[in-house]
Amino acid sequence: MGLLESFQTNKAISVLLHDQATASSESKQAFTKLKKIGPSAVPKLIEACASSQNTKAIETLLAGFVSDSTLNIYIKGLSGSQRTVSTITRVLCKTKTFDPNALVEYLNDQDTSKQALSEILLAHKERLNLKPLVSLLDKVSSSTRPVLYRLLDKIASVDTIPLLINKTGSNEAMVRTYLASLLSHFDKPEVHNTLREMLHDPNKNVRQAALQGLSRLISMEAVESIAQLLKDPDMTVQSTAIETLIHINAPNTVKFLIDVLQDESEYVRRAAVEVLNEVGDESAIKDLLNALRDADWWVKVRAADALGSIGGPKVFEAVLKLITDKDEFMRRTAVEILNTSKDVRALDRLITALKDEDWWVRERAVDALAAIGDKRAVEPLIKMLNQPSKSNHVVIRALATLGDKRAVKPIIQLLNTNNNSDTRKEALQALQALADDENADAVQAAVNQHIDSPIPEVNSTAIEAMKTLVVRFGKSQQINAAPDIDVITQPKSAQTAPGIPTANQGTAANIELFDASRLKTDEVVLDRYRVIKQVGRGAFGVVVLVEDLIVNDQFILKFLNPQVAMDENMIQRFTHELRYARKITHENVIRIYDFITKNKIYAISMEYFPSHSLAYELKEKQPLDLKRTIMILTSICRGMQSAQLANVVHRDLKPGNILINDDNLVKIVDFGLAAAASHADSRLTKTGILVGTPTYMAPEQVRGKTIDSRTDIYALGVIMYEMLTGRAPYSSDETLGIMFQHVEGKATLPQELNPDIPDNLQSIILKAMAVEPEQRFQTFTELSSSLETLGQEVA
Repeated sequence: MGLLESFQTNKAISVLLHDQATASSESKQAFTKLKKIGPSAVPKLIEACASSQNTKAIETLLAGFVSDSTLNIYIKGLSGSQRTVSTITRVLCKTKTFDPNALVEYLNDQDTSKQALSEILLAHKERLNLKPLVSLLDKVSSSTRPVLYRLLDKIASVDTIPLLINKTGSNEAMVRTYLASLLSHFDKPEVHNTLREMLHDPNKNVRQAALQGLSRLISMEAVESIAQLLKDPDMTVQSTAIETLIHINAPNTVKFLIDVLQDESEYVRRAAVEVLNEVGDESAIKDLLNALRDADWWVKVRAADALGSIGGPKVFEAVLKLITDKDEFMRRTAVEILNTSKDVRALDRLITALKDEDWWVRERAVDALAAIGDKRAVEPLIKMLNQPSKSNHVVIRALATLGDKRAVKPIIQLLNTNNNSDTRKEALQALQALADDENADAVQAAVNQHIDSPIPEVNSTAIEAMKTLVVRFGKSQQINAAPDIDVITQPKSAQTAPGIPTANQGTAANIELFDASRLKTDEVVLDRYRVIKQVGRGAFGVVVLVEDLIVNDQFILKFLNPQVAMDENMIQRFTHELRYARKITHENVIRIYDFITKNKIYAISMEYFPSHSLAYELKEKQPLDLKRTIMILTSICRGMQSAQLANVVHRDLKPGNILINDDNLVKIVDFGLAAAASHADSRLTKTGILVGTPTYMAPEQVRGKTIDSRTDIYALGVIMYEMLTGRAPYSSDETLGIMFQHVEGKATLPQELNPDIPDNLQSIILKAMAVEPEQRFQTFTELSSSLETLGQEVA
């Protein structure tokens, strides 16, 4: 623009801005003059947009000069003042004399208003080419990407599906997540297939978006793939998979739950049952159980446990009907599920099942009635007891569990008339449990008759029962105790509550307690476990490797030592805590199967894992290899993370409770044991077992304060310290000395003992070992993330 033309342009713009009467002759002349000057006046007109005065005429002129050749001038104005940006946006939105696709490249420009570009592009969405927009998805900044999302949401059509599907291979997880959501707006076979493939994406957000998309499309053909995500390690994805299957509600859903219901993880099985609760009916439940017909015994037990423990109304009602099914397998499975449910609504059906033609159904119905604990089952069970049956010992056990004294007389009658040794043993043990002040004499007299039994098992059971009865009630005048029952009779007023002898009483009665350390190879214990070898000993008892003669598999049995076994309160706590510990199903945690109790023998059955302990590797007092240390610690974090999700605190995490096999697979053992031993008011139990190992005890544990998963994080911090320095942070000749040092928190810096420890690893150790729980890592996920980042750097 020349000097004269520039002067004329400025003058004409000034007239337009200051003349409020735009129809005046002077304004018309100025407008005509600017129009004649043409596109060269555009920069000046854009400058004028910033004015707060009349710009309507300016806007009209700008609209007339828009073209592909002038567009870049207008775009520069989109980085100006708010008034300028607003004016240019209005101009470009209503003008169609330019190619809007030329604006796409400016989405990456930091100075250009993204909001203005978005409005302009949306105004011309019918003329936009989708390909350049899609190609920008993984090239623009995260702040710009939402602008693209809004555009694509408006522009995408059926014709653009191939382009969108092709982009699902983006390296950006957020782009893949968005595309999964966008594609779900189109109900086309190729979209269904793509979303189904995206269910396998390594990123959890993508998997979740794909699930939500398939739910929106009600994709019946994707149900099998969706069901597999009930096994997803991420709880959010698993939950979305549950919701998706329920929303789709495909007729064949149950068929795909069969595999999931057999999974080793309790959480996975529960997820399957949650779906079943909503989509299942009697026919579906029957089909599902039928599919389990040929599964392994242990698989059936797991499935029944899941259905019984969280099965909803539909499942429960279906199972109730199946207990009278013509198919023996269906009746057996149904009664197993009812055993787990412990629901009193099953009472009448179970009582009816006591007359079932199948012995298994009858016996498991007896067990289920005992588990429910309703005294209305007593009379039907007594009636069953009066009929000749091979199940008498099961009925007697159930009556003892129900604890109703009406059972004493019929059990005594059966004891005197039945020649079966198992029945007599069960009767003797039941009478011991059911005895009270009113019937003690009659019970002792009945037991006394079998002390000289020629059958060794009956004889020994009678002797043990008599010892306990004499301790509890004194020696009856109606008995002549065998010579080996060495008792001191006490008046009943001087005795404690039934079944809980004092220490003095136990000594006086010379009661023999089960000592697992005396078990010999090939000896059968608890009627089903063949001893292979003794594996070790710990604070709680003896660890034995056994073969289960019923399922032909090897397990570990951890027998509780006599001091623990004598403490009824301790046994109750073990039962309670191990119920929670069983919830932890993770490859880095030793699986606890059951808490077995019989004849004052108490044992915990758990997974057998051939391995050595971390303590074995640390015995040389030398730092371990850095890479391997990080691998072991990361595995521990994963296992502990699953415990934290289940709200289970280990309380005694230490090298001896961390096992490693030859393939470097790591497993944590002894969940729930320390928790079971703990007292709210003392760190030392009545049996003298310290809850926690002093070397690894957190300060709050030492002080007897509330503990949580951060207590376990502290213990792992101490383990880290020891693995990398070759020695524990605190040591003393006195236990209290070590505990006091934990509270003080003045450990020697790890790098002073091992200069090869990286700075960031030392920071991780010290944060995990912080005296105050609030200053530690708050979750094992946090700690694991820090270790994984460090591991990548080391690698």
